[in-house]
Amino acid sequence: MKLAVTWQMCGYVDVPEDNVEDAIAYFNDNCDHIKLPKDGDYVDGSFELSTDDPDEMEQMVYFENVSPKHI
Repeated sequence: MKLAVTWQMCGYVDVPEDNVEDAIAYFNDNCDHIKLPKDGDYVDGSFELSTDDPDEMEQMVYFENVSPKHI
């Protein structure tokens, strides 16, 4: 049986700002367009089921099996 799982990664990104406050604001305004770090590391202990709810898990697995893959 396939189950949906999640985990966390951490890393660093460069933003075009010179101080922390502006860099945070820039990130928050542009995070949808900033590429993920190439040198990220797994966050220990973050591997878990995406949900503990059996009905929600069934839906997640169902949509994984019927949704076209976009590469």
